[in-house]
Amino acid sequence: MTVRTIYPDYNVMELSEHWDENTRRLVESRLQPPSTPHFFTALEFSILKVVVGRLVDEDNEELLARVSGQIDEHLLQRQGQGYHKAGVLPGEQLLRQGLSWLDATALQFYQRAFIQLSSWEMDDILGKVQRGEVTWTGLASKDFFTEILKTAVDFFYSQPEIWSEIGYGGPAYPRGYYRIEYGLKDPWEPRLDKELVEKRAEAGLGPGPVRRVDR
Repeated sequence: MTVRTIYPDYNVMELSEHWDENTRRLVESRLQPPSTPHFFTALEFSILKVVVGRLVDEDNEELLARVSGQIDEHLLQRQGQGYHKAGVLPGEQLLRQGLSWLDATALQFYQRAFIQLSSWEMDDILGKVQRGEVTWTGLASKDFFTEILKTAVDFFYSQPEIWSEIGYGGPAYPRGYYRIEYGLKDPWEPRLDKELVEKRAEAGLGPGPVRRVDR
């Protein structure tokens, strides 16, 4: 049995009454179904969902569609960080062109579209892209991989159910944390299930046994 979370009874949204109104509204909006993509084409969006799934090791189609939809909306609104590396395309161009080149690379090596590949074949292509073993016109594959990985992780780990899965307490404002010593938790933070920790360790999915204080 694969143990997905060591916090099986924890739901971060049950703490939302302690957040300020703007934060609550923002987090709740992340649970809304995605709209039709407006920045990416339908094909690019399909590739994006699959790539995000491989990078974060997730197969929940509903969740991946929501994450990808939020990336699409983010790029449509051009909400950048206010900077980008010299000599590298802006993020929105890097992602759009990179997804097209990714599909072309899949055709080159496997004679099939990227979304038609097996998981192993997808990972093989992504590995080649990460290592810069493919040549693309107009952009470096390594730059694309860095951007898509950072984007996938940022948006995936902003989802409330993933916060629950990893035991994250959510926004600290305005309540804040006060038991900040090593191994201590505030009363409202989740407690891990030690039996599930052991099962994950037996499956090679994480450390064990639990030795640190969790109280």
